Amino acid sequence: MRLLTPGPAPFQAEVPMKATSHTDPDFRKTMKRLQDALQQVFGVSGFTAALTGSGSWGGEVACMNFLDPTKKALVLSGGLFGARLAEMARLRGAQVHVVELTGEGKVPWGLLGDALHSVKPDLFFCVHVDTSTGTMVPVHEVLEFVRNASPYTLSVVDTVASAGNVPLHLEGLADYAFTASQKGLSAPAGLAPIALSARGLSHARPASWYGDLTRIWEFWERGKYHHTPAVSLIEALERATARVLEEGIPRREKRSKEAYAFLREALRGDFDFPPEEVAAPTVAVLFPKRESPEAVLARLEASGFRVAPGIGPTAGKAVRVGLFGSQAEAVQDLVEALLGVGA
Repeated sequence: MRLLTPGPAPFQAEVPMKATSHTDPDFRKTMKRLQDALQQVFGVSGFTAALTGSGSWGGEVACMNFLDPTKKALVLSGGLFGARLAEMARLRGAQVHVVELTGEGKVPWGLLGDALHSVKPDLFFCVHVDTSTGTMVPVHEVLEFVRNASPYTLSVVDTVASAGNVPLHLEGLADYAFTASQKGLSAPAGLAPIALSARGLSHARPASWYGDLTRIWEFWERGKYHHTPAVSLIEALERATARVLEEGIPRREKRSKEAYAFLREALRGDFDFPPEEVAAPTVAVLFPKRESPEAVLARLEASGFRVAPGIGPTAGKAVRVGLFGSQAEAVQDLVEALLGVGA
């Protein structure tokens, strides 16, 4: 079965999954190499780490460190995962305000500016690529807009469906960024890589022992024992991330963009797509014109392809195709199968 879901993405066969001790000096060197690599992935010069947990844990940790019932959060939401961050913030007791992307998936700059002025949020959340809709916001422009309009607001960005496959330059823009190991980084699932600014660390008021960013910082930076991390997954992620950087993130982005363009051109008679100007290169959301998404999924499964159904706002309306890393190389075969589906 060829895996073309929008995560997990296939990982290289040579990515190691070996057992070692978290106290082994060689493992500490692996952690440092991974931190250096993640700085390049996120485009930052400060603290990075890989939390033991899924990408969603990365978002939860932000809420557990930066929010409480006295705080206000503003979420720029374009789908299921923006809504998920808003839900996490509400569970911390914060006052949550949501600005939705337009129906075309664009940033409503006027509404966002008005909300920043009226709400005066302590924390701003943004999802770079929402895999439920396949839309991508201009994340650097959004974060710069927020920093200029509300300098004291901390910014948190979800890069789960972009990091490692789309160049990021978050230095001075994001106080906290998180991703997941199993998508653009082409590693096994189970880790949430993060980047944390010095300003973000100074504002951390943890309501979780396990997710305490100050303790996590001490563990990764000073070796002070906090917990036993997922050592085998960290070993695998370090090697996978090194491979990503060896290839080059701009090259990976180019391959994904070319694969998406090929999909769009070949299938436009049978499927609708999100508008080109907002479509993410890493996740293609296809809306069948002639049959149900369930029928498309079943026939692709029979042809040896596993893609994903729509979720959130696209549930029951679309199928979703991952174009992370090596997945983009399978697009021609997928198109042939999809054209067979539409025959």
